[in-house]
Amino acid sequence: MNERSFVMPTLSTHDLAARKRRIEDAALKLFLKQGFHGVGLRDVAKTAKVSLGNIYNHYEGKEPLFTALLERLYAELAADTGPLLAAVQAGHFPDDLVKLGRVIGALVERNRAYLTLVYVDIAEFGGVHVRPHYDGLAGKFAAGFGAPLKSARVAKGADPAIAFTVVYLLFTNYFILSGNVGARPFGLGEDASIEALAAILSKGVLR
Repeated sequence: MNERSFVMPTLSTHDLAARKRRIEDAALKLFLKQGFHGVGLRDVAKTAKVSLGNIYNHYEGKEPLFTALLERLYAELAADTGPLLAAVQAGHFPDDLVKLGRVIGALVERNRAYLTLVYVDIAEFGGVHVRPHYDGLAGKFAAGFGAPLKSARVAKGADPAIAFTVVYLLFTNYFILSGNVGARPFGLGEDASIEALAAILSKGVLR
């Protein structure tokens, strides 16, 4: 009788990537609902339908998994800024801030999971993992958008990249409050709020 050596089955690169994605998606679902400290790796394994050992094959622990997930979602946000660049190229900044505000609102909506996880990081880690995402944001916009942003007709003496970043952060925070929190900070509907913000940004606050 011939003896046959037993060979452990191996997963393809595609299968490994799919399993890793399943683990991250399960972790995201739990982190968004229960925060970081409210989730254990056994919870992630159960939700992802993998063994605990499979998680450790990809990540050294829960925090590296959290960090990897944040980086993935941040990369997805960065890759999703095409419509924002198109809005700058079309002259919506600073000539049509209402349209630009709506573009930013759609960007926030598409990337709501990442922006929610940012607040988890702020609440439980003091923002240490997401700080690099926002440090030097104006420079990142300047590098990514290039000439169309640099040539934007902003107020005399204003840096176009900094001015754009102010607009981006203002609208982003409004849409986070209205979408994630359900608040109406100005006591207005969405369209009226966008128009009010655009008017203040265009005309200024001082007389």
